[in-house]
Amino acid sequence: MSEGFAIELYLDPALENQVLKAWNVLARRQITTHLIEMESRPHITLFSAPFLEPSKLESLLRTFASKHDPLSLSFSSVGTFPNHADNLLFLAPTPSLSLLQFQSHLCDAIRKEGIEISDDFAFNSWIPYCSVAHHVPKNRMPEAFSLLRELKLPVSGYATDIALVQFSPVRELFSFVLEMFWNNERGWKTWRSW
Repeated sequence: MSEGFAIELYLDPALENQVLKAWNVLARRQITTHLIEMESRPHITLFSAPFLEPSKLESLLRTFASKHDPLSLSFSSVGTFPNHADNLLFLAPTPSLSLLQFQSHLCDAIRKEGIEISDDFAFNSWIPYCSVAHHVPKNRMPEAFSLLRELKLPVSGYATDIALVQFSPVRELFSFVLEMFWNNERGWKTWRSW
């Protein structure tokens, strides 16, 4: 089992529940329970590294989260990576400039801390996705894919939190709510007070 650290973008409760439904369908059909067993949470991985010093990122992520609004997301398709060793299936968000810029700005900030960014997370290489199945037996991939295609897509919501996790199993080290403040006619408020 691989080990390392990841910065993950968490989903609002309603969108998270839609992803968990997919996990549970695959578990009930005894196709895969890997994400449940490793105690993962539905997310989009923004950055990952085998080794890093978490204390270097806590202040960075707190500040970064305070300067960003929640991101609108719409998972509109089911996908896989050809020849991926883990037989991975995922929900892909409709690409948006705000999501791509968010990840790019995060990686720029991480790089300024002296942390190397792998090619997978470079600006023109990063592919946003939300895993719904890992370690699917090769002979069950078509069945799993068919089940996921039955989901009523698109499912939409928001990315609301950013977290640093250690894996595997997954252990959240810290997380911060995306809550840029702004002034409107009623004064300062966050998106959670709408």
